[in-house]
Amino acid sequence: MNDTTKKPFDPLVFWVSATVTVLFVLWSVIFPENMTKVINAVFSWTTTQWAWLYLLTVFLLVGGCFLLMGNRYGKMKLGLPEDKPEFSNFSWFAMLFGSAIAAGIVFWGPAEPAYHYMSPPPYFGGEALTPATGANAMTYSFFHWGLSAWSIYAMLTIALGHACFTNNLPLRFSSAFYYVIGDKIHGTWGKILDIFAVFATLGGLATTTGFVALQLSSGLKYQYGLALGDGSTYMIIGVLTAIFTVSVYTGIEKGVKLIGDINMWVFVAVWFFVLVFGPTIFLINLTTNSIGQYLLHFIPMSLFTAPGYEGNWIGSWTVFYWAWWMSWAPFVAVFIARISKGRTIRETVAASLILPTLGNFLWYGVVGGAGIHFDVTKTLNEHGVESAIFAIAQNLPMTGILAVALIFLIGTFFLTSANSAAISLAMFVSGHENPGRNLRAFWGIALGAVAAVLAGGGSLKAIQTASIATAFPLMFLLLLVLYGTFRGLNQYRRNHEND
Repeated sequence: MNDTTKKPFDPLVFWVSATVTVLFVLWSVIFPENMTKVINAVFSWTTTQWAWLYLLTVFLLVGGCFLLMGNRYGKMKLGLPEDKPEFSNFSWFAMLFGSAIAAGIVFWGPAEPAYHYMSPPPYFGGEALTPATGANAMTYSFFHWGLSAWSIYAMLTIALGHACFTNNLPLRFSSAFYYVIGDKIHGTWGKILDIFAVFATLGGLATTTGFVALQLSSGLKYQYGLALGDGSTYMIIGVLTAIFTVSVYTGIEKGVKLIGDINMWVFVAVWFFVLVFGPTIFLINLTTNSIGQYLLHFIPMSLFTAPGYEGNWIGSWTVFYWAWWMSWAPFVAVFIARISKGRTIRETVAASLILPTLGNFLWYGVVGGAGIHFDVTKTLNEHGVESAIFAIAQNLPMTGILAVALIFLIGTFFLTSANSAAISLAMFVSGHENPGRNLRAFWGIALGAVAAVLAGGGSLKAIQTASIATAFPLMFLLLLVLYGTFRGLNQYRRNHEND
């Protein structure tokens, strides 16, 4: 065990991460145009030159996750044989799903299918605003939020959970590489990995925070006519930061568990309301049809690089999504591993890959399908994609109550993710399963500050760029994790085959 785990935090990891974070915030405030120019250059380079490797990496991760659920590995535990799960199945999944999906599903659930409906993806092509295009739009939305996305979290979770709980390792991002570099995770290489995980997490959550701020601002204006002015994004981020920093200060059991449970019930209630009071049969048919198309086209879509097409559609959509999920992976995997101790590999992969995929399909099929049925594309053109969910609410009964529920859902989904992110950041720099309250609060404030400087301008493009810029190295690291996970599990099986 590394002796730094006896300290409140690792001095090198904390001070390097904190210093660079502060310098980045200052750079963004003092030289905003230069910062934007540099990040956009990174976006262009990674999405045009490396799109093919993003696609291959995620495709391999999906295959790896299904292998993990087989008989060879599925019965193995994330922990020792005597370890038992800490949380009930419902609370466990509610925290897992809420921390990993955040308000992104509320933002893109209604917006992405409608956008593809009026601007067909190059893989399918066709004429805009037709029934066939609507089905194809939903299929691509399923693809972006389905197995591929969740495999990134699931694979890293297994690598972390098994390595940490069977080898008594600190719960840090670097521990996922124990089966790759061994005890070197306790040295310089481990510190570099943990420092990088801090920056990836900051960039990934800043992306989501930007979406949340834009959507809440749009909702208040669209639904209630409240125009908060140019500083609305900063105001909303400030309020959210204050709330989740206080919440994270109370710890996992009091903070994240309570928010996660309430959030899940509201999520289900909103979905059920739209299904019942919306075009029910249309939504069921569209969802069923799109699942079939998803299964049929999964491999071709997974490897589709749009060769010969003008523009950078793959970079702006599929690569952005894969990079966004990758930038979230360090903190989400640490958090899921933290709450999954004592669970088998099969049930952990099922809960972090299969069940969330089905949940996303149901949400997109119903809420996104309502957007296609009511054709909210005009609203998207006039008010931006962030207005889609509120445009759908206008076509349903009890609009006022539904709008309040949606705003609540956006906020609580985000708070669940922000809680888990701040806790995971504190884990990265301390190595403790339960890091100190002051350390958790510090990273809560830091998340808000980075989100404010990246998202404060209100530009969706700049917000998307943040996650891609920070996720690029993670693509290579995830390939190492894929190799190391099976190497480590096979070695563990050989060493304990007679237990």
